[in-house]
Amino acid sequence: MLPDAQVLVDAVELVNPGRISPESAAPDESAPEEPKTARSRRDLGLSLLVGLAFFLIFNANMRSISAGDTLPARYLPFGILRDKSLSLGRFRTLSTQGQTRSAFWMVAGRDAQTISLYPIVLPVLITPLYLPAFAQLEARGWTELGLDRAAKVMEKLTASLLASAAVALLYLLMRRRARPRAALLLTAAFGLGTTTWVISSQALWQHGLGELLIVASLLLVTGTRSWPRVAALGITCGLIAGNRPPDAILAAALILYGLWWAGRRAPILVLGAALPSGLVLAYNLQFAGRVVGGYALMGTPAFFDHSLLPGLAGLLFSPTRGLFVFSPFLLAIPFCLPRLLRNREDRGLTATLGLAVILQTLVYAKADWRAGASYGPRYLTDLLPFLFWMLPPIVSSLTRFGRVLFALACGSAAAIQLIGAFWYTGASDAAIFAVHEDRSAAWKVSNAPFIAELRHGPAPADLGIKIEGFFDAIETPRGNVEVVLRGERADAAGWALAQGRSADRIDLHVDGAWQNSTAVFFDRPDVRSVLGQTSRAGWRVRIPTEDLALGEHVLTILVQAHALGESQYLQERRFRLLEAERPDAEAVAQKTPMPPPARAAKGDLEAASRNAASQLRERQEAAGAWLTFHTSVTRFENPQKELNTYLTAVLVDLLDPVAHGIGLDASLKRARQHLTQQIEPGGLVRYHGLPEAPTIGTLGCRITPDSDDTALVWRVAPRKPADSLSAALSVLDRYRTPEGLYRTWLAPRERYECLDPGADPNPADACIQMHILMLLARADPKAAHALCSALRGSISDSRIWVYYELAPLVPILRQADLRLAGCSLRLPASRIRTSVAGQEIWLDVCRRLELLLSSRGPSADAAEIETLLRALSEDGFALLKRSPPLIYHNDLSASVKRYYWSEEFGYAVWLRLYLENLSRARERETGIARTARRVGGA
Repeated sequence: MLPDAQVLVDAVELVNPGRISPESAAPDESAPEEPKTARSRRDLGLSLLVGLAFFLIFNANMRSISAGDTLPARYLPFGILRDKSLSLGRFRTLSTQGQTRSAFWMVAGRDAQTISLYPIVLPVLITPLYLPAFAQLEARGWTELGLDRAAKVMEKLTASLLASAAVALLYLLMRRRARPRAALLLTAAFGLGTTTWVISSQALWQHGLGELLIVASLLLVTGTRSWPRVAALGITCGLIAGNRPPDAILAAALILYGLWWAGRRAPILVLGAALPSGLVLAYNLQFAGRVVGGYALMGTPAFFDHSLLPGLAGLLFSPTRGLFVFSPFLLAIPFCLPRLLRNREDRGLTATLGLAVILQTLVYAKADWRAGASYGPRYLTDLLPFLFWMLPPIVSSLTRFGRVLFALACGSAAAIQLIGAFWYTGASDAAIFAVHEDRSAAWKVSNAPFIAELRHGPAPADLGIKIEGFFDAIETPRGNVEVVLRGERADAAGWALAQGRSADRIDLHVDGAWQNSTAVFFDRPDVRSVLGQTSRAGWRVRIPTEDLALGEHVLTILVQAHALGESQYLQERRFRLLEAERPDAEAVAQKTPMPPPARAAKGDLEAASRNAASQLRERQEAAGAWLTFHTSVTRFENPQKELNTYLTAVLVDLLDPVAHGIGLDASLKRARQHLTQQIEPGGLVRYHGLPEAPTIGTLGCRITPDSDDTALVWRVAPRKPADSLSAALSVLDRYRTPEGLYRTWLAPRERYECLDPGADPNPADACIQMHILMLLARADPKAAHALCSALRGSISDSRIWVYYELAPLVPILRQADLRLAGCSLRLPASRIRTSVAGQEIWLDVCRRLELLLSSRGPSADAAEIETLLRALSEDGFALLKRSPPLIYHNDLSASVKRYYWSEEFGYAVWLRLYLENLSRARERETGIARTARRVGGA
C-alpha cells in the first residue's frame, strides 16, 4: 500500500460519528477530556491554518481559469466603487473580452443599461475586497490595460479566498462528526479532490460563494440555538438562493430543517431569509424589470428541455463531467446509504439534505449536463458540502478493504484536480462541443479533460502579466481608414509587448468571432526608443473583408502572452464595410496609390534557401526516403526515428512545383522511385512500406495497408500498370462509410497488424479524405465529386478529425490542392488552430502559403512573408530545429500516444513559401510596370 493511502486509512479508522441535537453539537466522546473552550480554540486555530494552506495551494498555479460566466463578477466591483452603479456601464467593453456580439453573460436591462445575466449577490458581497486595487488604480490613473490586469488578479485572489474560507469552515463542520485527524483529511479531500479546486477557487463563478454560504449554514444549523444564529441562518439561506437560483432547492432544505431547529424563534429565521431575498428582488425589478432578473432577458432558451435519464447518467458517470468520475470517493454515499439513517438524532437533517441533493441533481439532468466550458461536474459543485456532511459516519463503518479503496479514490480525485489546475486550457472543451447537439463526444474517454489536456504541456503561470500595446489603425492601400471596401486589402496594425517581451500571438476577432491571427512580430523603432525594449513589438493582421457582411463591425485585438495561455484584451475599433466601386484599370492606376512593390528577397533569404535545399538533400536516405521523428508527448523531446511512406509522398507533392529552381530534381526522382517500390502487387501501400523491407523491425513494422498512403503514393509515384490502380480503387470502395467517406485501414479488424486502434478501430479521417479525393479527381472524377459532397457535409464533425486534431498544417495546405481538383472546401475556424506550444508560427506559414496558392495574381503580403521567413531562418533555422512542425499524430483515443514531427517538412514548406512569394513579387513588379506603360501611352 502507498504511504499516503495508509495515512488516510489510519485516519478514517479514527472517525467517530458523533450525535447532534437541535440545542448543541455532541462532543467527541472518544477524545481525551479537555475543556470545551480549549477544544474550540484549538479547532478554530487549526481551521485558520487550513484556510491559509489552501489559499496558497489554490494560487500555486499562478493563473486563473475563467469563462464568460465569470466576467461580470470580475469587473462589477470596480463599477460599484467607481461609479456607484450596479450596471456594467463603462466596463462593458472589457467585460466582452473580444466577444462583442456573443457575450451572452451581459444583457440589456431597463433604460438601455448593460447588466449581468447573473445575480448580483456575488459581486456586491466581494466589493470590499477590491478596495486595495481600487485605491491603487485611483493613485496611478485608470487605463483599460491597467484595470484589466488588476481585475484578473483580484478575481483569482478573491475566488481563492472564498474557496479557502469554505474549506476552513468545512473543517469545523467535520469536527462536529469526526476526530481532528479524520476531519482534517476529509477536509483535504473536499479541497483537493473536488471541483472546489478547479472551479470555485480559480475564478468568480457563483459556486465558490455558494459553497461558502452552504457550509456556513450547516455550521449554524448543527450548532447551539440562539436568536443571532437563527437570524444568521436565515440570511445565509436567503443569500444562497439569491446567489444562484438553482441553489434555492438547497436553501429550502436548510430552511425546512431550520424551522424545526429554531423552534419558537422560527419567525426570526423567516425574516432573516426575507431580507436578502427582498434586496435581490428589488435589484431585479429596478435593473432588469423582471422578477427573475437577467435570466428573463435571454429570450426563450430551452434550458430544461433535455432528456432526464441521459442527463442524469452524464452528470454522474460521463468521463468528461461525471461527479463519480472526478470524485470517485463520493460513491461511498450511495453504496452505504442505509448506514446514514441509523443515527436517529441526525436522521432528520441527513434525510432532508439527501432529498435536496437528489432533487437538484434531477433538475440539472434536465439541462445540458455538459455545463459549458469548464472542468468537471461544475453544476454539482454547490451541493458538495451536503455530501461531505454525510461522509464521516460512512467512512467510519468501512471495512479495512473499503478504507483502502476510499483512500485510493481520494488520491485519484486529487490527481484529476491537479491536472485541471495546472494543465487545463479549455482545449478538451473544443472536442466535447464540436457538434453542439451531439453529446456522444462527452462520453468519449479520450475527451476526458484529465486525459485530453495532458496532450500538451502545463499551462503557463501568466496571472497578472503586464500587457502593453496599442491598436494603431486599420490600414488599406488608401491609407488609415474607418470605412473599408469589400475585397480590398485591410490590415489591423499596432504593437504589443507582454512583460516587456514579444507576445506569442495576436488574435483578431470581428463581431466576437475569431477571424485571423499572427505569430510574426517586427521591430518598431518608435516603441523601442520610448520604452527602451529591444523585443519585436509590431504586428499586422489581415481583416478578411471578403467574408464579412456589409455594414458596421467591431474589431477586437487580443494578445496571447504565452502559448497555451489565456488571451488578453488589448483594444477594439469599429469600422464600416461598404461595397467597392469598380472603375476602369487606368483610373485605378492614376487615382489609387499603389503600395510599394515588395523588395525581392535577396541576400540572407537567398542564402537561407540554399541552406534549406541542402538540408533536404543531405537528410534524404540513400534509398530515396526521408525519415520522420515521433515522440510520446506534444513536445519535441526525446524524438525517435522511423521510416514511412507518408512523409516522403507529402514532401514530393510539396516540392514538385519548385524542385527544378532549387536543385532538388534528382532528390525527388529518387523519392518517386522509392515510393513506386512500395506499391504491392494488389495496388495497396503500407505506412511503413513493404512488409519484407530490411527496415522492418528497426525503423518500422509490418502494418495493415491503408487508404491514405495508397492514395498519396499513387498520385506522386511513377505509374505502374493500370490494373494495379484499379484493384486498389476497388478495395478502397469496399471501405466506404454510409456517409460516403473512406475508412483508414484496408483490412477487417481481425487481420490488423502492428496497430493500436482507438475508440473507432477504423475511422474516416478528414485529411485522408482530401488525399483520396485528389487521387480520384484523376482516376474516377464521378467518385471524386461524390466524396467532395460527403466531405463538405461532415467537415465540421469532430469524429473525422482523428489524426490532425492537434496538427492542422497539412489539412490547411490541402485546401488549395482540393480547389485544383474541383472541390472548393474551407476548413472551420476551429480546425485551423492548435494548442501545441511552438506551432503557431508554422500555422502562419501554412496559412500564408495556402492563400498564395489559392489566389490569382500578385500578393500584397510580400513584405510580411519576408519577415516571417527571416524569423524562421535566423541562426541557421534554429527555431525549426528546436520546434519542428507537428504534421500529424496517431488516434488520440488509442492507448499509446505518438506525435510525428518533421524538420524536412519545415524546410520544404519554408522553401515553397519563399519561392512562391518571390514569384508573386516579380509578377507584381511586372504588373505595375505594364500599367505604368499603358497609362503613359494613353
